[in-house]
Amino acid sequence: MEEREEVDVERLRARIERALQRNDAASTALATHLLEKLLGLVPAGSADAAATHRQLAELRAESAPWKAALHLRAALQVNPGDDALHAMMGLSQALLGNYRAAVAAYGRAVRCAPSIGWYHHNLGHLLDVALDDPKRAEAPLRAAVRLAPDHDEVVASLAHCLARVGQKEEALKLAKQARVQKPNKPAHRELVEWIEADGVEPRAAAQGDRQREVADAFDAQMRAVGYADPMISGAHRLWGDFARGRALRVVKTAVYAAAVEYAMASLTRWPGASQASVARRYGVSPGAVSTRVAELREALGLRSFDPRYVSKS
Repeated sequence: MEEREEVDVERLRARIERALQRNDAASTALATHLLEKLLGLVPAGSADAAATHRQLAELRAESAPWKAALHLRAALQVNPGDDALHAMMGLSQALLGNYRAAVAAYGRAVRCAPSIGWYHHNLGHLLDVALDDPKRAEAPLRAAVRLAPDHDEVVASLAHCLARVGQKEEALKLAKQARVQKPNKPAHRELVEWIEADGVEPRAAAQGDRQREVADAFDAQMRAVGYADPMISGAHRLWGDFARGRALRVVKTAVYAAAVEYAMASLTRWPGASQASVARRYGVSPGAVSTRVAELREALGLRSFDPRYVSKS
């Protein structure tokens, strides 16, 4: 019997490997199903089980982050010092909007592997943007720049943080450095302008245009996927309440547009909507959407079926 189970496990592993190599949606779904089956054949708490949980977490990180977090928890019980597992947990928690848990997870990843700059960056970026704590963000972002000085996003994140804590001269220098590193990226040009304006977005009329572009973008997308008119009207009210009176730094309109749609989907528990699927439709990263959704929630105090934006009819 044990020999037959060993054969079944090896056959499953071979099928999983072939499915993953094909790298398409159907094959990924098949690999996920087979990995779940494999979990029932390997001893719980074993190295094999931990490796299987890890693969399932990687496959589900964006589409089902709560399931990914459960797999990661199981894998970490076997491998508590695995920095990559802690980093994946940070991503999963960030996608779920659990930013304090995400910060804790990235902190553990940093302690396990202090030489990896991206762990420091993600920790600092969450502190600065998601938790609105730029003072705590400064140290990990400086560490990230020391470890990855040639990466424009890392440099830009430190510039943003320093501008928020009043270190304008160094912030401006770093923002210009990021712009030189990636001269075709509009976000870096706008970061320089934002810092030069002391954190107040220049050209108010142009910024108003960007805010209208956000509204036009989520209106078109929500209509295309079948949201009802009351939901779309609620999205416009939500965006209007958030944007009113704020000097928003709208760098990429699609990110805010995706965040508004996902915020409305969360308020109403819209079936089938995940941050990953919404982000993919708008052509932006789930992490960027997650950050902006946190901004919306904190600024407006959003809650499930919020009567300000969700019609009872």
